[in-house]
Amino acid sequence: MIDPQAIKDNQARMERDRSSYDAAWGEIARLVYFEFDSHFGGTMRNSNFLRNQLMIGGAHDPYTAMALQDGVSVFESYVMPRGQRWQKLELGDDVLMRSVAVQQWMEKLEIRLFGLRNDPESGFIGAVHESAMSLYSFGPQSMWVDDRWDVYGRWAGLRYESEFIGDIFIERDAAGRILRIHRTLELTAEAALRKWGEKAPRAVTEAMSGANPNPQTPLQFIHVIEPNRRYDAERIDMMGMPWHGCYYSCQDELIFEEGGYRSLPRIVSAWGRPGNARWGRSPSLMVLPLVRMAQQMMLDRTWAAELRLKPPFLTTDDGLDNAVLEIKPHGVTEGGLDDRGNPLVREFLTAADGGDARELTAEMRALIDRAFHRDLLQMNREYKSHIPAARIEEEKAEKGLLLAPLARQEQEWLSPMTQRELALMEQRGLMDDMPGEVNEYLAAYGTLGIRYDNGLSALQEASKSASFLSLAGQVGALAQFDPTYVEDFKREYPSKKVIPELGRIAGVPASMRATDEERGEYDRQKAEAQATEQLLAAVPALAGAAKDAAAASMPLGA
Repeated sequence: MIDPQAIKDNQARMERDRSSYDAAWGEIARLVYFEFDSHFGGTMRNSNFLRNQLMIGGAHDPYTAMALQDGVSVFESYVMPRGQRWQKLELGDDVLMRSVAVQQWMEKLEIRLFGLRNDPESGFIGAVHESAMSLYSFGPQSMWVDDRWDVYGRWAGLRYESEFIGDIFIERDAAGRILRIHRTLELTAEAALRKWGEKAPRAVTEAMSGANPNPQTPLQFIHVIEPNRRYDAERIDMMGMPWHGCYYSCQDELIFEEGGYRSLPRIVSAWGRPGNARWGRSPSLMVLPLVRMAQQMMLDRTWAAELRLKPPFLTTDDGLDNAVLEIKPHGVTEGGLDDRGNPLVREFLTAADGGDARELTAEMRALIDRAFHRDLLQMNREYKSHIPAARIEEEKAEKGLLLAPLARQEQEWLSPMTQRELALMEQRGLMDDMPGEVNEYLAAYGTLGIRYDNGLSALQEASKSASFLSLAGQVGALAQFDPTYVEDFKREYPSKKVIPELGRIAGVPASMRATDEERGEYDRQKAEAQATEQLLAAVPALAGAAKDAAAASMPLGA
């Protein structure tokens, strides 16, 4: 059981501990991620009306906001590319993985998993995008993964929801693992009654049918998830589940619904989390001082341009008397000249120069591009036809090094999410057809292994193809002096091994590879073509021999 008073105390402590992050996140929302500007700070945070209004943001320079979008595009394209099965499931037993039946079942399971994700009703694509935006903006992200039901109460698949990180509060243990997760909820009494029905707490029923009913009364709740400290694997009730969950009513100060989870449904990860920090940092947080400067620089540059276009005017104390200046095209100002025709109004010209401001802005934007991996989008555009293939592969390998921080999400976000998905699939009978040897393996070792097959992993392996192509270039140079180098190279690295490996590293789809039957048919046709060529080459010689033989057999004098 979770003590209601402990929930209240834990929530207060976590809010205090996160206060400094809230201030920074609020500034990032105002300057970078405008949609969440109204979710942070003061009365706007507490107003449902303002929180749900369109926010334009307080930024004068939208450059970082646009870099944020490009950075998220890089993340999605390299880590979770659409239309590709970027995760491979496998067992930690090489002997089992050589079994054709096991391989076929694992591939079937992958297809089922990605089918559930790509279901338009699951919300996976949108949730991934919003969570990636949270990673690049604030640092952490939170995703909820659970069963999905249709209007008739039937199981319809999985659902994914990216949760606003400002509503999430966590604490970690000494090893950095989740110790507890709180999610604060604000629902109207009507929405709460629809969600919990008869289980709704007293505050909900009073708001709906009390002395002064108001279905739109806002109410606060906390969803709590903690490890089950009295976990008993032999039990089938909530005490037999590793995670304990409950809902807490802030108005009633009591728990009104309890349960458990066989796998953690709320996945919280961070962009970069040094040491045992709870929240970590984000690209936006790293360049936040530059973003502040960029806003001020844009204001200054705008002011300088306006000053040159609309300069101030100099006049004598009373030279214009009551004249009205018409500062417009073809404007006429009466009384603007003295008796000799000299103007009584003159522009005040300044010697301001915006060159330094432009240079500083360019430097800041270059650093912002690096923080959001935006500069890597230009790499392929800079390639020229004369650049050797080895150089291109080397640059791809360097690109993989620069994108290495993205791999952290494979550990903190994607792998826990996959374990949750597989647990839900198992509960719904989608793994009942597993081979017996796989069932025995999972009973002994607990879980399936995960290998990533995406653009990021391909870039991280690009150094292998770069090394091979570099070696090939060196052998080609040496072959100019001794042709035997080429023969030794071909003997050491046969093409039948090299080409499939280069294709795998380059990310060529396996569906494009030839099957054993197709390779056999190609070899047969090639052998027939060679035999035909040999036969055609031998025809003139055979014809000459036949002619000689015929001449030799003719009688003398004939």
